[in-house]
Amino acid sequence: MEGLLRQNGLADVWAGASALLAKRAAPKLGPVAPCDILWWIFAASVTFSMASEYAGDVGAPMTYILAIGGSAGCGWLWLLSRTLFRSEKPIARWNVFAIAATIAVESYWTLAGVPAASGELRRIAANAASLICIGAVVLVFVEVLSGYSTALPKHERRFRQLFTLVFGAMIAVAFLWAMNANAMSFAAQWADATLIACAAVAVIGARLAVLFRKRHPLPAPGARKAAPSPAANDEGLAQRILRAIEAERRFATPDLKIADLAASLGEQDYKVTQCITGFLGYRNFNHLINARRIDYAKELLSDPDHEGRPILSIAFDCGFNSIGPFNRAFKSHVGMTPREFRSNPAG
Repeated sequence: MEGLLRQNGLADVWAGASALLAKRAAPKLGPVAPCDILWWIFAASVTFSMASEYAGDVGAPMTYILAIGGSAGCGWLWLLSRTLFRSEKPIARWNVFAIAATIAVESYWTLAGVPAASGELRRIAANAASLICIGAVVLVFVEVLSGYSTALPKHERRFRQLFTLVFGAMIAVAFLWAMNANAMSFAAQWADATLIACAAVAVIGARLAVLFRKRHPLPAPGARKAAPSPAANDEGLAQRILRAIEAERRFATPDLKIADLAASLGEQDYKVTQCITGFLGYRNFNHLINARRIDYAKELLSDPDHEGRPILSIAFDCGFNSIGPFNRAFKSHVGMTPREFRSNPAG
């Protein structure tokens, strides 16, 4: 090929085209994430395992390749789950040793069935391989659920829930229904197709999990929240804010903005916001204002002098522009509607 290119004067063109292609591809390649590497290994392990199960007699060299390559599928999935759900030191040295030991045990179990004499070692290896696989499956669930809490973002909670649901369903179908089914049963008739389908679901599902994690990475190891600003701990500013919104019932002013409050205090907007969310402990400015409006509404609704007033009129007095937002805000803070509160102010 090289001689032909030289004879036709195309060697320089070939070299230039190759260099241009490499230059354009280089930025796209970049460093490979550990989760990508482990997914490829897991996918290869599952592929080798399926091939070893259904390929039949393929000869000694290929038998050894398939046996070793198809070992530790559950273990590789466990390592992959660590990179997906653990931000700090996802892969430790002992993890590598554990996978190496798993490969040794499982490959010996597979290969020991080839010679005529299996012996007790194969039985022990078979039991050990089953125990290792079960342990790896349990560890996958541990990795997914150990960091689960309501403090996680909604998309992260849903991701972990979906991962647990799909993985759990796959394990239940493969291990509890299809494997070792009675030869005359319906499960046995569909066992091969079921196991292949579960393997495909595992590989595809793991890839989707990797793509999700790359789009929504976990916080970097050792990441710390920024130190609170002085305004977030300014008790004097907090007292001024409360006095300002209480002065002439300013909280009841419709469409009150934080910029208006900050201007009246001679402070910058962000400092007032930091104090409200820091020292005062409210989610935001609107949360503070609505809380004070609802407290005032409770005073009016429980006051006998206002017993005959329409609830809409009370809503207007508290700074709401319509009855809908007032009802929603009141129920959010009090746990009941304004009408229910008026009937039973004691709760």
